[in-house]
Amino acid sequence: MYLFTRTRTAHPGHFMTAMTFATEITATARAVSGVEIHAWISVMSPSAGDIVWTAWFDTLADWEVATDKLGADAAYNSAVEKSDGLFTGPVIDQMASLLSPLPEGEPDATYVSVVTAVAANGQIGAAVQFGLAMAETATKLGGLNTSFAMATTGPYGGVMWFTGAPTIAAMDAAANAFNSDPAFLQLVDSGGNLFQNGATQTTYRRIV
Repeated sequence: MYLFTRTRTAHPGHFMTAMTFATEITATARAVSGVEIHAWISVMSPSAGDIVWTAWFDTLADWEVATDKLGADAAYNSAVEKSDGLFTGPVIDQMASLLSPLPEGEPDATYVSVVTAVAANGQIGAAVQFGLAMAETATKLGGLNTSFAMATTGPYGGVMWFTGAPTIAAMDAAANAFNSDPAFLQLVDSGGNLFQNGATQTTYRRIV
């Protein structure tokens, strides 16, 4: 399974209009592509104003079908082009391959915490095994599902952990459980040599 993300940064002078556009274009993209697409906004994070659209695909061929539908829809593309002034910087697309299973029957997340890192040279295999162990341990400790994925595009050797929460209170409780557990912190420290410097953590709130 693959997670596709598209990121744009809202222009500070048009933030609310960009949020409205994100809601409207998500509904249009869902209708045209037939894919369950969500939009998120970064919160409490250095990358303030990032709006991210996400969609899951079983195969890359499924992504191609959905993308071709959107590319052929004149109304969708016209709306995207007219909105360009609401954002700053480039469109950033990325695909990641899910390596740990998603739980069935879990309610939609309102918040998601995403940790990204890049494996050190010669350590990709070990970094993946460590990442899976981290995801499993975090899930048991925090009571929320933490999934692990590896970048299909973007930085080679890139990995990500993402933890979804139904409320910010649930996210807070899970974070407290992680950070107060000595064994978990030791596990985190044990993987330090497996990754390059510069791991990041970002929190997103779902718009739609």
